[in-house]
Amino acid sequence: MSALLAALRISRRGIGRARARSALIIVMIGLPVLAITAVLTFGATENIRPEEQLTMDLGSADAKLTDARSTQPIRQDEAGRIWRQKERDRPPRSRADMQALIGPGSRIIPMNQSFGEFWAGDGYAIAAVREVDLRDPMAGGMFPLVRGHYPQAADEVVVVASMKAAVGETLRYSRDDVPKRVVGKVVRQPLSDGNTIIGLPGSMIPATATSVPLSVPGADRFWLVDAPGPVTWNETLRLNRAGVAVESRAVLEDPPPAEMMPQPVGGQIFTSFRGMTILTVVLGVILVVIEVVLLAGPAFAVGLRRRRGELALISAQGGSARHLKLVVLADGLTLGLAAAVLGAALGIGVARGIVSYIGIWPAGALGPFEVPFGRIALVAALAVFSGLAAAAVPAVQAARVDVVAALAGRRAEPRNRAGWPLLGLVLLVAGVGAMAFGVRSSSAVMFFGGVLGLLGMVMVAPMLVRLVGGLAGGLPLPLRLAVRDAARNRGRTAPAVVAVLAAAAAFSAVAVEVASDARLAEKHYRALYPIGTTAIYGADVTEESWRKIRPIVGKTLPGVPLLEAYHPVDAKGVTVAFHPRDGRVGCRGCMTWTGPLGELPAGGPGLLRLLLGRTDLAAEAALAEGKAVLFDPGTVSDGRVRLDVWSQTTDEVKPRVVTVPAVAVTVRGPSLVAGVMPVGAITKAGLAPRLSHLIVDPAVAVLTPQQHQRLSGPVRAVTSKVAVQTERGTISNRNDRNDNVMWIMAAFASVVALGGTFAAAGLAAADARPDLDTLSAVGARPGTRRLVAAGQAVFVAGLGVPLGLLAGLVPGLAMAGQRALERDAVQGVGLNGVLYGKVGLVLSVPWPALLAVGIGLPLAAALIAMTFAGTRVTPVRRAG
Repeated sequence: MSALLAALRISRRGIGRARARSALIIVMIGLPVLAITAVLTFGATENIRPEEQLTMDLGSADAKLTDARSTQPIRQDEAGRIWRQKERDRPPRSRADMQALIGPGSRIIPMNQSFGEFWAGDGYAIAAVREVDLRDPMAGGMFPLVRGHYPQAADEVVVVASMKAAVGETLRYSRDDVPKRVVGKVVRQPLSDGNTIIGLPGSMIPATATSVPLSVPGADRFWLVDAPGPVTWNETLRLNRAGVAVESRAVLEDPPPAEMMPQPVGGQIFTSFRGMTILTVVLGVILVVIEVVLLAGPAFAVGLRRRRGELALISAQGGSARHLKLVVLADGLTLGLAAAVLGAALGIGVARGIVSYIGIWPAGALGPFEVPFGRIALVAALAVFSGLAAAAVPAVQAARVDVVAALAGRRAEPRNRAGWPLLGLVLLVAGVGAMAFGVRSSSAVMFFGGVLGLLGMVMVAPMLVRLVGGLAGGLPLPLRLAVRDAARNRGRTAPAVVAVLAAAAAFSAVAVEVASDARLAEKHYRALYPIGTTAIYGADVTEESWRKIRPIVGKTLPGVPLLEAYHPVDAKGVTVAFHPRDGRVGCRGCMTWTGPLGELPAGGPGLLRLLLGRTDLAAEAALAEGKAVLFDPGTVSDGRVRLDVWSQTTDEVKPRVVTVPAVAVTVRGPSLVAGVMPVGAITKAGLAPRLSHLIVDPAVAVLTPQQHQRLSGPVRAVTSKVAVQTERGTISNRNDRNDNVMWIMAAFASVVALGGTFAAAGLAAADARPDLDTLSAVGARPGTRRLVAAGQAVFVAGLGVPLGLLAGLVPGLAMAGQRALERDAVQGVGLNGVLYGKVGLVLSVPWPALLAVGIGLPLAAALIAMTFAGTRVTPVRRAG
């Protein structure tokens, strides 16, 4: 212990004498700690746990009850949000039933939630609907009032502050245009939908209906409970046996033991997924730690050379090799601990500033400010470990210091370890093999291969630096000096080269994966319309809007006829879907796609010709006679097709079935529609046709990009419910998000690579200052010193960046291959029963981006190093 204390004292004094180098090490280790701490703290604050949502969910109530409508007992989690039940086999309980179930002395009030529609000026918009009496103390704090007052009558509502409706304005609620007067604005809950309308119980959601628009879940009915005492876990279990789920304030504030909780649904799958996720995170952390060690390692190597005389004196006075190791490791421990403390403190401060700017609910969208001290302590421990790991190799070198050479001021010649390059090559081959195996197994295996490959590069890098240094004979003097200095000080140069290599490899891997993914998306792209078709479409566009749109189209495309497509709606104007009951028998479990036309659009012969891709006079005649034309022969039996009529305003299990006269035709390749119906068939089914498309047939006209722009702007100005699309295949549907991701990664890799380059170049310049001063003393111009600095930066970046870009191709292609195999594992089938073909491996390397980074980054490093290189001469005395 006394030796450790002495080493820590020596370390503290050495750090004080080399403040710039010590600060560099603290920055290298502390910046990742700062970033990770800020992310963890903000994430913990943003993630609102159930116990932090009690006011949002319960107000001031003691519990919230949900009737599971089951005659069998249920098993729930502690939050009462997930439970197991066999089936819904009884009607919902009444208020009196729930009051009797909860027992005497308790008071309950209803709270219902669902989704509804309101008129938004150019069409109906969806909003979350809540029914609860916000005047009741039990609902206090659930929706804090911003202005106005809470609803006091059935025709009054409050809306969240983000909605455009003003206090005093009348909302047209539902397709029946029920007037609701907005009497107040309330604070939006962080996890709720954007539009929220709140009224009194029974005023917005029918008591016996679960009707909601556009296939969203049916109404949820809850009961808030004000109990005479806490609703305990035992009371929760009692209510579970009666088929009632409970969210209890007392249970969430004091959860029951884990052994009393039911096993989560899909527990084994969840455990396996969680284990794989943890393994991937651990491997990612190892990669980050290695990168930090590589960035900080050169500074420790330079510090060792500066302290060789001091360490030699300790050895000459009886210090053992163990004592010399302790001195150097004490530097790593001290600087790692300082970086961990400063990084964690600053990270918490940054997160606090961000949280203060966004705001904590109800003032903002975040939960209570929370610092995950356990995770931050683990990050700090990793920072300390990184400091020790970065100092480990210099510590071993310190134990082997030549005392006589060090006291005489002579430089120690670097030792070549013949076994390291061979072991490094073995690890590289093993890493490539693991990545190849990971293509068909998991991402964790590929991460493991990346770790092996990076460790292999660490061992091979000194040999590469030495070999490249041997080629410096033909270079100009400044570059020759820089290269030979880098090769001579391989302990300082090699880690920096590998750190830059790792950053470049990360960019290369992401760039290849992103480019391949974009190419894969192009290969898997399903055209929504025949190529060249221009469609003006909207499922919820009013007749008034269509009347305004037609003249705009006629003015932009004079003389061009328009095809029409319709879809069925019910009496309230909500979309209804037709689905053939038969067909596609040979591909159970296959994935299908539908476009804006829907599964079975209605229209005339022109629409049929467009979707068939040819003229079929018999099919057109059948359509004119009122028969549906189906593209899957298996759907038609005895000249008729059976259609399931799915009403998108109900959660009924069984659809209504209608039978329509039909004929079958074949379509080349998979189809995004099942066929074409006559418009009259919609009316015969008791529904109404609604215009959803105006289509320009590509056989008549194909719009240029300029024509498309002239058409789209005025049409979109009529209503936001309509869209204009000219189907050009993958070109017109290109997504620039992939490019953004790639260049963001390029910026990140550039920062890391330049940071590692400048750290190594700065250390090299400080280490070589006596040589540079001697060079100036014999007549070298200041520009020579600048060129030497540029050469030191170019050597690190010029060796690390190209090698990294080439090395990153392996994991990038592996990830792209894994993604392609995953996509091909899902078999697709057209609505006409024709299978989509397998695409296979789709690999793409963005060579222009890689060349831009590979050439631009070393040049940028050289220019910046030249600009900021010091040229002032500092005379020094040399030993001997």
